[in-house]
Amino acid sequence: MTHFYRFCQVFDSIEQGDFRLMEAYRPSGIKTMLPIGWTRAMEEIPQDPPWPHCKMLRAPLFPAGYEEEYNMFRVKPGTPIPDFYGTGERLLVSERARAVLETCDDFEHEYIETEIQDENRQRINEQTYYLLSVRRYLRIEELGEKLNTGLIPFSADAYEKDYFPVLQNHPDLMEKVAQLPLWRHRLNESVV
Repeated sequence: MTHFYRFCQVFDSIEQGDFRLMEAYRPSGIKTMLPIGWTRAMEEIPQDPPWPHCKMLRAPLFPAGYEEEYNMFRVKPGTPIPDFYGTGERLLVSERARAVLETCDDFEHEYIETEIQDENRQRINEQTYYLLSVRRYLRIEELGEKLNTGLIPFSADAYEKDYFPVLQNHPDLMEKVAQLPLWRHRLNESVV
């Protein structure tokens, strides 16, 4: 059976976490979400032949002032920094993780070098880390089909309940989607 892996960004609200995201800030001082123009600037990538019930989109690069961001963590002594971490709009990836991802995905994802900081805004990473903007988006039609929860080993979120049934019921589309190393659904940015 064709399948794919799902990375869902879940934030630990428990104070005792060993590696806990506390805050993120942009050196530019911009505190707002990405401008709506950024979202509207996604361009469709034509598929030949067209994919049934699905369109592929390319997100633009992050706009000036939004691209650089620092993430501050509370880290229990001796806890290693993970190679892959979900921080919101982007993923935090190590140089090692980037090298692996680039060997299996040649799409123009955006990697911006960053630093990981502690609560005092002091750099704590020794190796290079990047903010990864997954630029491949899919817009999978909602067809009103019912999700077969027995086929997935996790609880689908509200958006997944709309588009997972389309993948379950259309094996030709599922086969194509399963070949994509990194993607996000157009309406569900918290899942890669």
